[in-house]
Amino acid sequence: MKRRYFLQTTALSAIYLAQAEQYRQALARSSSRKLALLVGINSYSETRNRSLSPLNGCKTDVELQRELLIHRFGFKPSDIKILLNEDATRSNILQTFETHLIQQANSDDIVMFHFSGHGSRVFDSEAITSDQANTAFVPAASNHLNPDQSVNDIMGKTLFLLMSALKTENVTAVFDCCYSGGGTRGSERVRADASNTLYQPSKVEIDYQKSWMRKLGLTPEQLRDRRKKGAKGVILAAATANQLAKENDLADVSSGLFTYFLTQYLWESAESLTDAEAMIKRSLFAATGFQEPVFDVGPELTTKPIYFTAPIDRSAQAVVQSIRQNQATLWLGGLDKRTLESFGTGSTFSTLEGTETVTIIERKGLTAIAKIPSKLRPGTLLKESARVIPRTIKLRIGLDSSFDDQALKIESDRIEFVPTQNGAYPQFVQHILSRATSNSIGLFSPSLERLPDSFGQADESISDAIVRLTPRFQSLFAAHLIRQTLNPTASQLNIEVSLHRQNQPDQIIAQSSTNRSSNLRNQPIPVKTPCQFQIKNHDRSSLYLLIALISPNGRFSIVFPNDYISGDLSGEVSAKANRFVPDPDQGETFRIVPPLVGRGEALIVASRNPLTRTYKQLRTLAEESNRMPIAIATQRGIDAIENLLSDLDRQSGHSTYKISTEDVATLSLAFQII
Repeated sequence: MKRRYFLQTTALSAIYLAQAEQYRQALARSSSRKLALLVGINSYSETRNRSLSPLNGCKTDVELQRELLIHRFGFKPSDIKILLNEDATRSNILQTFETHLIQQANSDDIVMFHFSGHGSRVFDSEAITSDQANTAFVPAASNHLNPDQSVNDIMGKTLFLLMSALKTENVTAVFDCCYSGGGTRGSERVRADASNTLYQPSKVEIDYQKSWMRKLGLTPEQLRDRRKKGAKGVILAAATANQLAKENDLADVSSGLFTYFLTQYLWESAESLTDAEAMIKRSLFAATGFQEPVFDVGPELTTKPIYFTAPIDRSAQAVVQSIRQNQATLWLGGLDKRTLESFGTGSTFSTLEGTETVTIIERKGLTAIAKIPSKLRPGTLLKESARVIPRTIKLRIGLDSSFDDQALKIESDRIEFVPTQNGAYPQFVQHILSRATSNSIGLFSPSLERLPDSFGQADESISDAIVRLTPRFQSLFAAHLIRQTLNPTASQLNIEVSLHRQNQPDQIIAQSSTNRSSNLRNQPIPVKTPCQFQIKNHDRSSLYLLIALISPNGRFSIVFPNDYISGDLSGEVSAKANRFVPDPDQGETFRIVPPLVGRGEALIVASRNPLTRTYKQLRTLAEESNRMPIAIATQRGIDAIENLLSDLDRQSGHSTYKISTEDVATLSLAFQII
């Protein structure tokens, strides 16, 4: 594998987690010590001469890594050093790296370094690239330029020297930051100096580098040659050149998207690095549409695990952090961030052996309080048994600060309009209602990407815009509601779904499975190219399916079941059988043709039990519209989706839906239309 020199260049280059097939191979020796230094900085501030907006998710990133390292990879808490906010100064980061990692790590030991915060670019007179710029990491207390206009940032070149000083080759560095522009984009934040300036390094930084060069016996020429060959160990980075590394607020949790998807994947899976590449890339694409992570690894390390050690147990979604009497504090770091709202009071987890069950009493962010049996101990790993989704769940639409209170007076059972409190846009929302430069009103993503076809005429009133957009709100709510059931790694069903070009099953666009996803990378599809789903039911029993498509403009439609003419809307796929959608052999003449450029998504719901109420409602909608696919853009369409959750619900509660992993699987396929 060609090295991309992350610590030496100006870009987070575009190789990520490739060419490694045996994730469980090359385990670290049992006597190896595991050392980690985790750095997270939220407390930046903008000043007259430097644009460093505050961040929200870096502390969470550190917590995500810490809990993962301890409970999934066997790191001792005492061997993990943490520097947060004001403590993460330049001197503290460098000193702790020296004393905790360099001075303690022996040749067989494992070292992990994580940085979440702002990134920047610094001039490097000995750069190995033509632009003479070097990646840098902005420590705390770096909001001002020095009198000589230099910065106290820690250059990638410096980290290269520190990593070179380690006695061990078993080192992983994770960087959740970027430097391609920054600030705040909507309700999401970008981890980069917003000025995009090429700064001068401080004299202290240059002297520190020279000191380490002397200790390592390196001349400038020798250091340059080493940098060309690549850094020691494995480096994971959040984004490629000229991309933004994002953090976002979702389900009352702020975190870096890359760190969240990385740690969530590692809670669930210990398969090949190729699988990790596919899964994390797909997750970032679905969330952002463009952010592409980077993996820099030497060819001799391609069969090693990311953290150079295998997980200590099977996959899990949660862990018992502490116990007091018959209640436990749980860490929920293995759950999909989009579904956290679904884990309300009454949700249950079981031990990996399935012998004990814990029940959530309350949840805040990634922490929950649960009632437990007496036998459980701290450190016990847990898997999801059932989630409890409130029937009062709503789609949260953030309102531009320019809108008056008129929008807040519009009542809806499904939509909650969220006003701006602090900052330009509200947090913890699924979409933002705002004005475009033409003074027309429409919908944006949380990162201010326009939702196509959602903007009206100039000078439209906010009340008229909301009325016009009500069908779109209905579609967006339908997708939001189904996403609350996403459980590909927790479900006990055995099903695989792929999307491919019509009549070309080998031309796969995207795929997902409950039996771990394959290493296939998503392939873009040209607009208006006919597509087809293939469902493979590997389960022991028949499954009843619903397949929904979400277009780039947010419109939501049902493509399976679809035989409304004969009245056969059973949606059944027999055990050990395959099914194509659409399938000309079944008399299905409609076509799935992506009409717009952008991001599309398919949601696939499978159930062991018939979806009787859902199919009945869909049959009525299909007969009325006399067309396929069935659009969900009205109240009656929403009723059909709510009937779906009622069909999946095994408790028939009045205020919640309880969805069991034994009976239900929901998968998501995100794909790019070009």
